[in-house]
Order: sequence, then structure tokens, then C-alpha cells
Amino acid sequence: MKLHHLLMGTALALVLPMAASAQNLPEGPYIGSQIGVNWLQDLDLKTAATTNKVNTKETIAAVLEGGYQFGDGLRLGVEGGYAVHQVDKISANLGNPIGDVTTFTLMGVVQKEFDVGSPFRPYVSAGLGWGWVDTDNVGPVFTAPYYSNAAQDNFAYQLGVGVSYALTPDLDLTFGYRYQGMDDLKFKSETPAYKSNYNSHSVLIGVRTVFGAAPEKPAPAAAIVAPPPAPAVAPAPAPVPAAAPTITRNFTVFFDWDRSVLSADAQQVLQNVARDAKAGKIVQINVSGHADTSGPTDYNQKLSQRRAEAVREYLVSQGLPANQVAVEAKGETDLLVPTADGVREPSNRRAVIVFP
Repeated sequence: MKLHHLLMGTALALVLPMAASAQNLPEGPYIGSQIGVNWLQDLDLKTAATTNKVNTKETIAAVLEGGYQFGDGLRLGVEGGYAVHQVDKISANLGNPIGDVTTFTLMGVVQKEFDVGSPFRPYVSAGLGWGWVDTDNVGPVFTAPYYSNAAQDNFAYQLGVGVSYALTPDLDLTFGYRYQGMDDLKFKSETPAYKSNYNSHSVLIGVRTVFGAAPEKPAPAAAIVAPPPAPAVAPAPAPVPAAAPTITRNFTVFFDWDRSVLSADAQQVLQNVARDAKAGKIVQINVSGHADTSGPTDYNQKLSQRRAEAVREYLVSQGLPANQVAVEAKGETDLLVPTADGVREPSNRRAVIVFP
């Protein structure tokens, strides 16, 4: 068994069984691009009688990608890669070496990222597809006046490892290594006919954006304390005034990750807030917005402000005066559940409503 077949099987065995591991990434279509340095191993140009090794210079490689990302870190997609290598040396030493080797690959790729509790997420990937290799005036090889001008395509494969960094919840910076290979490229149209191998190595940096939202577990509904029954009124000759109603003075609503839109459960809680504020003749309501630690600090500060303002707007729509509702953004400074930086904790994505 060839080494690359063993590596491919090992990568697939690692990627596929771990597709169900728990994560909470945005889910939806994605696109991205990568650029970096590419090294091409020596091309062994083999005829029936001889072998010439063609050494090329390092070059720039470019990759475009697209596909679908699942919330558990599994990504299924398609990648297209392109590179042009300039010939540096030829083992035959028949003259001044010249020419270019152009490659294009189109791969179906499966990739798995791993949540390690920080914005950095390591990944492994494997791909299968097709590749094209074009020799443009490569020579002299085999005999002094011979220069190769031929194109050949064949089955291609790749393996990769790297790390992604969350710039925002929907935008990642990527950095990784990639190996690509093609076997038995047979250039039968040339005279003499020859065959060759193809093995390349790339170090790439890129960006990727996902068009979707993270799947969320339903946030726990705020507990509402039912008012106790009114005390019994002892019989008396004169009527006894009814007791003042008992109201709840502290409420909490929860939000989806990276969102400030009120859920149906949150709206029900805020209807209870408006009801109790009117019944208790409350003239001051304090609303504080909060965020978890999964994003940048300044971004979370603004997100918590939007959450507090969304609560105020809904309370005003329920008949409460806007000048009686004060809002405050606390960002990630007052966590309900303490966590490390970069952790998505549903209980910390909230707004707290208090009657002073």
C-alpha cells in the first residue's frame, strides 16, 4: 500500500466518526479564499529507457472554496486550486532548463473543526477529486532538442491540517498546511511518451464567511412567581379596603447567540413586566443587557446595548412611558455563569428587568 493511501484512509477515519461531536458554530452555506506558498516535489519524467527529474521553484498558490457548514464543526465543500511553477533544474543536464508547470485541482472536501473552548479551532481535512497538469516548454529532457508541451489529468487527493480563528461569529481567519497528490500521469501524446508523478505541499492563509446562525438550545424561560392569595378579610361592620396587589419586581429574558431579537418566551415575560408595572404603579424600570464571552469585548458591549434597547422598545409598545425605562449595557462584565473567554454560555445572553 502506498503511503498517501494510508494517510488518506487515516484522515477519513479521523474526520467522519467525529462529525457528531458537540459544538455551537453558525450553520449554513459558506464561501472562502486562501493564498500562500506552494512547493512541488521533483517531477520524475519516466520513459521506457530513462528518468529525468525536474525541479521547480516555490510559487504562489490560490484556492477558492464553498460548501455547507454544520453547527457541530463538520464542513462539506468543494475547493478549486491553481499554481504555476517555473522550472529550476533538470537532472539530464542537457542545456539551460526552462519552462513552466501549471496545475489546477478541483476537490470535494470534508473538514472537521474541534471546539477547544477558545476562538482558535484546530481542524483536519481530506479531499478527493480531479487534477490537471500542463507542461509548457519544459526542457531539455531525454534528448537535447526535446521540450515537453503536454497536458494530462488524473484522479487527485489531498490532506490538510490547520487552525481557524473567529474574527466575528460569522467570519473566520484560517491558517493551514495541505498536501496534494496525483499518480501515474501518462503523457502519451508526446514523443517519446512518458509518465510522471505529482506531489505538492502548501502553506495557506485565508478567510471564510458563513451565511447562517448557530443552532441554539431553547433558553430557559424566566421563572415567574405567582402572587400569593390575598389575605382573608375578617368580618367587620365597615368594609375593609382590598389589599394592594403583590407583584414580581425582578425578571430575566434570554437571547439566542449573537442576536438581540426577542423570542416568543421573552415577549411573554415582558407582557408580565408591563402588567405588574401598571398594577403596582411603578414609575422607574431598570433594564441591563448582558452578553457571553464568545466574541470580542467591544462587540459584546454593543450587543448587550442592543438587547437592553430591544426590551425597552417592547415595554413601550405595551403602554409603558419611554422615560420611565432606563437601559444599561454591561457586556460580558456581569456573568450569570462564570466562564473563560470565548465560551458560548446561553445563561449569560440575557437582559435583566428590575423595579427599584
